[in-house]
Amino acid sequence: MSRTTPGTVLVTGATSGIGQATTVHLAEAGWTVLAHGREPAGAERACRDLAQAVPGARVEPLAADLGSLAEVTSLARQVADRPDGLDALVNNAGLFLASDDPTRRRTSADGFELTWAVNHLAALALALDLVSAFGDDRLRHVVNLSSGMHLRADIAWEDPDLRRGWDGRVAYAQSKLALTACAVELAHRRPAGPAVTAVSPGYVDTRLVRAAFGGPALPPAVGGWHVARLLIEDPFPGVQGAYVDRVALAEPHPLVGDAAARDRLWELSTGQLAAARDRARQ
Repeated sequence: MSRTTPGTVLVTGATSGIGQATTVHLAEAGWTVLAHGREPAGAERACRDLAQAVPGARVEPLAADLGSLAEVTSLARQVADRPDGLDALVNNAGLFLASDDPTRRRTSADGFELTWAVNHLAALALALDLVSAFGDDRLRHVVNLSSGMHLRADIAWEDPDLRRGWDGRVAYAQSKLALTACAVELAHRRPAGPAVTAVSPGYVDTRLVRAAFGGPALPPAVGGWHVARLLIEDPFPGVQGAYVDRVALAEPHPLVGDAAARDRLWELSTGQLAAARDRARQ
């Protein structure tokens, strides 16, 4: 397996679990890691832990609440202003509100259902902002963290914020389906742009998984490797807009292969982003 040239990578949700493990693999391979956390203290702690795990690691903390599009925009601007640019984005940060109680439904700072906002809209906004900032010739990779749960999901086209009949598992699965489909659509819309991949790292022992499901699971280091190898190696040369299940190319949800459905979802999602940003300017 060939190895790629290390560069600078932004990993969201780098303070624990798969994100933290991904940063270790990347730092060991010589990548400069921008470690994102929701709060500055968490991001700084992640950087200290990474420097201890990988002596000599090049790592910098960045903080943003991905439940706020204003903070997502600020994060993208901080990265765009760095003199050495950015080579890869790993949209790892994720939220699971494990409940079937409709009263547990929460909304983001912009009024969207929080799971949809953090897992999907924030990732899409960050990718679009960074692709726009760096163009097709600098940002080499965009990796979105999918889940096998996306295979059992649907898009509530008339109610993506699940105002009626909210359920934490339904919200999570829908957000991962949207994240996967929009990764593939970004690849189709920017064929000369970054290599875009959606990857399911497997059933990994993280706080999210323990809280929601429990049971035997892969160590975070294994799940992190399933993500990091997409940048460290060149496992699928020439493949754009791939869905990867752990280490192999796989068939995603049928919606992901439906160009008309992907376009509809893209228009829905980018329309929500545009409307939220318009409201913020008023």
